[in-house]
Amino acid sequence: MVREVPRNIDRPNRNAEYAATFMLGWYGTMFLTQQAMIALIVTFLAFYLTYKLTLNKPEGAMYRIVYRKVGLGKMVPPPKKVKKFEI
Repeated sequence: MVREVPRNIDRPNRNAEYAATFMLGWYGTMFLTQQAMIALIVTFLAFYLTYKLTLNKPEGAMYRIVYRKVGLGKMVPPPKKVKKFEI
């Protein structure tokens, strides 16, 4: 007897990206505006944007996009703003 293989066995797992998107979208908007409806709309738009930007890409693609465009605070500037590699 042969065991069936799931069809989506190689599908990338985006749970961590969706969790980060939810926390940044919901809690960030609630902190800034204190309006639940605006936070809900921003969160759904962020989910849609995450889905569209990471479609057919490997896991962690959203983190790479955010790092390239935004960076990690003032300690580590994004590659877009650094003209040459400095040690």
